[in-house]
Amino acid sequence: MDEDTGKLSLQDQPSADVERALHAMIAKVTSDIERLAYNTAIAAMIEFVNTATAKGGVTADQLERFSLVLSPFAPHMGEELHSRVGNDESLAYRSWPQHDPAMLAVDEIELPVQVMGKMRGHVMVAADADAADIEAAVLADDRIQKVLAGAAVRKVVVVPGKIVNIVTG
Repeated sequence: MDEDTGKLSLQDQPSADVERALHAMIAKVTSDIERLAYNTAIAAMIEFVNTATAKGGVTADQLERFSLVLSPFAPHMGEELHSRVGNDESLAYRSWPQHDPAMLAVDEIELPVQVMGKMRGHVMVAADADAADIEAAVLADDRIQKVLAGAAVRKVVVVPGKIVNIVTG
């Protein structure tokens, strides 16, 4: 932030990860407000801020949409962020931001892998992969092969979209 002008230093180009996280946050907060689930709405905003911080920041447009979502929970902070972006009018005259459902779709997911009940790593698989494809990807992963170190695999329990557990012995 420039101390002389009070303007925030923002990114010029939007990050795809930050934009995706913003749309997910808008969808989650919108749903949570309707269900009066305020704690999880706030958690979604914190998660977005953590993602944006890790990815190097936000654009002015992204910050403006975030300030609109933040305003029901922290109206003074929302107004402050909104004005620091360069807006003169109040957030009260702006409409609630909409999320793009296409931005919520994911191509790959990260699954935790346990060997004999102990967490041993993670693998990236296609979001729509079936149990057989997930099992093949896990057993082909170099890190998991090192953990197994030639041990006989008795059973591989795959819960698609959740976790993989390998039983050896």
